[in-house]
Amino acid sequence: MKKIIFGILISAGIHYNAQTYTANFNIDNDNKDVRNIVEVWQSYLKTNSKEYWNTAETQNLKNFNILNIEGVINPSLMNWNFSNHILSINPVSEDTFIIKSIFEGENKSVFAITNVLAKKENGSYKLSNYLFDYTKNWKSHSTENITYFYRPDYTLNLEEVSQAEKFYSDLCKNFNLKPQKLTHFIARDCDHIYDILGYEYIFSKGTAKECGYFETDNNFIFGTEQAGASHFHEITHFINKFYPNAHSLLLTGISAYLSGEKAHFGKSLAYHTKRVNLHLEKNKEISLARPFDFYKLDENTNPQYVIGGLLCDLIIQRKGKSGLIEAFTETKTDDELLKFLKTKVLKKNEVLDDLLRKRIKEISDSNYFPNRLQYK
Repeated sequence: MKKIIFGILISAGIHYNAQTYTANFNIDNDNKDVRNIVEVWQSYLKTNSKEYWNTAETQNLKNFNILNIEGVINPSLMNWNFSNHILSINPVSEDTFIIKSIFEGENKSVFAITNVLAKKENGSYKLSNYLFDYTKNWKSHSTENITYFYRPDYTLNLEEVSQAEKFYSDLCKNFNLKPQKLTHFIARDCDHIYDILGYEYIFSKGTAKECGYFETDNNFIFGTEQAGASHFHEITHFINKFYPNAHSLLLTGISAYLSGEKAHFGKSLAYHTKRVNLHLEKNKEISLARPFDFYKLDENTNPQYVIGGLLCDLIIQRKGKSGLIEAFTETKTDDELLKFLKTKVLKKNEVLDDLLRKRIKEISDSNYFPNRLQYK
């Protein structure tokens, strides 16, 4: 995914650059509050320091700036050396202002327009996440391990809620993990996820039909109403933090492998495998000897979910669940993943490219993608 996003940014003319921090002509520097807010916002951008952020949020959130999460964009927002230009600072209540600003590249290409709040705290202004203000009037529902927030006119499917709770409990048991509290925000659609996060505009807005994000530091899930409350794909990402040495292809694969009918973009892995098979049959030159290099098909299917799911299934079939956990602990680099497959999974004289192509065709013909961990 990093390769795709980086390519988009470069082709758009957005590059790393020396950062500048400016404000629009309409910013009233004669207003003491506005002047202080400009200073706080720009000081935060230069340092990423929590001293400029709302105290309650820094105390309760491991990653206190929700805009700055990986997944929505990679790297996360504050890790691109973009310049920032404040468009407006307007009051929303007596002690709260909204900061609207542009993150832009060297040639003034617009990357994002964000909304962040500035709230008075002990006589001075501190920054605050737009998310919590946007969703403050949403309904909520809690189970033992998951709390949902959703729009007042959305009907939460309690059967899906129950399924999600069971899936999460089973996931933790199978990987010997203690459940942590999850917070699941259900937005209308992908663009609405960006809205609630505070992205009034982002370069990818309007391009995705279905999406979801797991924010690892705070265990936040951002999903759509189409995905509903039983977003197994994003729940599975909970295990990622416990396997920092797992290859990203395996972690991508396991999230789809366990997700049933909504494995990727709301469709099953069997559906996406059929599409991958057709693509491979038309493009014989593609090699799966380095499976992590096959990451582009089209906007409807990312082949990494299929390939990653196949590798997870192959490892489970031949080495059991313990073999999958072993793979998660020692395959961080591409070379380590290839070595693991060659020495511990593949049979003598077995060729990875041939094996993967054969399995893709078999699954495509049968329209059935196996799940050897038997999540329901």
